[in-house]
This record gives sequence, C-alpha cells and structure tokens, in this order.
Amino acid sequence: MEIASLFAVMMIGALLLMFKKTQSKANAKQNQVDELQEQIETALSLPGESDEAWQNEPATEVMLNELAEKDIRLKRELTKGQAMNILGLFSPPDGRQVDILKHFNIPYSFKMNQTMAHYVIREIFSDPVKVEEWNNRPPTTTVRQGLLFMESKLVSGLTHQECQLRLNKLGMEHPDRYQEWKQIDRLFLETNNPEIRAKLQVRKITWKRFFESYEVLKDSGINPRAMRGEHIIEHLIRSDDKILAHDKIRETIQPATT
Repeated sequence: MEIASLFAVMMIGALLLMFKKTQSKANAKQNQVDELQEQIETALSLPGESDEAWQNEPATEVMLNELAEKDIRLKRELTKGQAMNILGLFSPPDGRQVDILKHFNIPYSFKMNQTMAHYVIREIFSDPVKVEEWNNRPPTTTVRQGLLFMESKLVSGLTHQECQLRLNKLGMEHPDRYQEWKQIDRLFLETNNPEIRAKLQVRKITWKRFFESYEVLKDSGINPRAMRGEHIIEHLIRSDDKILAHDKIRETIQPATT
C-alpha cells in the first residue's frame, strides 16, 4: 500500500513537472508572439520618408504574400512603406547599414533588424555634418570588394561616395553580375555573423578565404542564392582548420592516427 502511495506521489510530481515545463514553453511562445506584435505595431507607426511618395502607395501582392508566408495577416490596408518596415523586422541589416553603424560607433548587435537599423541611420543622417563625414570618408572594404568583383580593379583616390556611385553604375550596366555581388555581400555578412561564428567556434573570415570557399562551392553547382554562411564556414573548416578559434577544437576534428 505504501509503495502504491509512493508511486502515485511520484507520478503526480512528474506530471506537475511536465505541466510546469509545458506552461513555461507556452509562456515563452506567448512572449515571443507578444514581442512580435509589439514590433509590428511599432513598424506600422514609424514615419515614412517625406521625399519618397511610393512609400504611400498600396502594398503590392508580392509584399502581402511575403507577409502571409510569415503568418502575418493584418485587418487593414498597408502601404508599401509599412509592408517594408514589417518585412524588415525579419532580416538582419545589410552590408551598407552595418558599415554605417560601425563607422559612427553605434552599439551594434546582429539581433538588430533592417527596420531598426534604417531608422537609427536616418536619425544619424539628419545631421548634415555626419552626412558630409560619411560621404567623404575612404571607401569601405565592402565597397572596394564590390568594385573588384565587378571590374577586377580599383581606382585610387576616390571617396566612398564616388566608389559607391561607380558601383551603382556598374550595377546598372551589368545587372546579373551585380545581383551575384549582392548575394556575396549577404553571404559574407552571414559568414561573419558573431552568433554563427560563436556556434561553430571559428575566427573572423577574411575576404580572401571567403572568396576561395565561395568559388569552390559555386563551381560544385551550388546556386549562390541557396548558399548560407554556414556552408562557407563548414567548407573552410574542412579545407583549413586554422580558422577554428582554439587549438583544442582543432584537435577534436583531426582524424585518429594509428
């Protein structure tokens, strides 16, 4: 009888523990939903660009479909600007945004999204002095790499703005090549995402190593659009384990010797 009672108590305790875990997961999920809802409300209330009338046009079907794919269905008409702000919640900052945030020493985290970065940068550039500083600085590594990719050479003595204009012009003249560059820009950021590098325990990946891995993967038939930062890192680890952050980690992946 005592054994049966003890067993019953243990079962009840186990069930209570399972219930608490379930509740904890449910609460965590609800918190995520609430947080996303709050972010969406904020995105909807953000001011539009006064000099860009297209932002007030109705959201396109493509935009609405993208939102639906993310299970976001709002009972209201959306403008293009509002739809872009919501979609931007799901994307990390692009290369240009990262460069600007770094240049002005803005505390930056890869948890920041494109929409947040956009409005932080807009606030920065409300100061004409900072606009001039940004335009007249030397070209960033990203823009230099873009020009090298597009025309296999660099012109010295140009400001960042001049290099960016040159890159944009090349993009208009060679759209397919430029689209590939945009994929490379995205991939390089993903490859050096601190969270991914921390998970895989690797050092920062240089452009040289990145391109070596990128070309191998591309030649193997992988479409750049399908590539992810982890693909680049995994290939680099297989070909050069020196990118691993610690010697002990390198030792663990070495083949056993006899």
